[in-house]
Amino acid sequence: MKYPLTLADIHSVKRHAKRLKIKFPELPHTKRLDMASVEVVGVRSYHELNCNFEKVINQNLDIPNGPRSVSHCLYCDYRFAADYKPDQKSHREIHERFMEVSEQLNYRPGTYAERERMKQDGYHQADHAEQIEDRVDGLLMITRAWFDRSFHDAVSDGYWKRHPSFEKYVAMMVPHLETMYPAIAVIVTERYGRMLGLIPKGSTYWPMG
Repeated sequence: MKYPLTLADIHSVKRHAKRLKIKFPELPHTKRLDMASVEVVGVRSYHELNCNFEKVINQNLDIPNGPRSVSHCLYCDYRFAADYKPDQKSHREIHERFMEVSEQLNYRPGTYAERERMKQDGYHQADHAEQIEDRVDGLLMITRAWFDRSFHDAVSDGYWKRHPSFEKYVAMMVPHLETMYPAIAVIVTERYGRMLGLIPKGSTYWPMG
C-alpha cells in the first residue's frame, strides 16, 4: 500500500473508478471503487482505503479524557465531539479542505495557537530588534498571523481560491500597519505596495466577495 496516503490518492482512485466504467459498465460503482483501490493504491478494497485514510485524518487529534470532552484537531484546528458521527463527518470535510490546500499550495495556515505565538514573537521583534530589517520581519510576522487567520476562515468556508495571496494581503493591510509602526510600514510599502479600501478599517479579515 502507498504510504502515507494523501487526499490526491483518494481523488485518483475515484477518477480511475470512473474510467473503469467504460471497460466494466455492468459493475456497480462500489465494485469499481474496489478495483481502483487495488490498482492505484494497492489495498484490498475501497473500504480498507477509506479506513486507512481516516487514520491519516485523525492522527493529529487531541482527545481529552472524560465524558462530553471536546476533541481538537491540531492540523485543521477543528473542535468537535469525536464520538458523534455528524461531528466526525464535519471534521473530515473540513480536514480534507486543509489537506487540499496543503497539497496544492504546499502551505497550511497556522492554527490559533500557532498564530498567537507568531503574533507574540512578531510584536517583540518589531518593538525591540536592533536592526531595522529585523523589525520589518517582526511586523511581517504579525501580518502573517493575521493572514493565516483570514485564510483559515476562507479554507474552512470553501472560498480559499479567491483569497488574496500573502503579498497582496500585506498591501491591503498597509494602511493599518502605518498606524501601528509608521517608520517600519514605509519599508513594507516599498516592498509590497499599498492597496486601499479592500479590507475594512479595523479588520484583519479579507471579506469574501
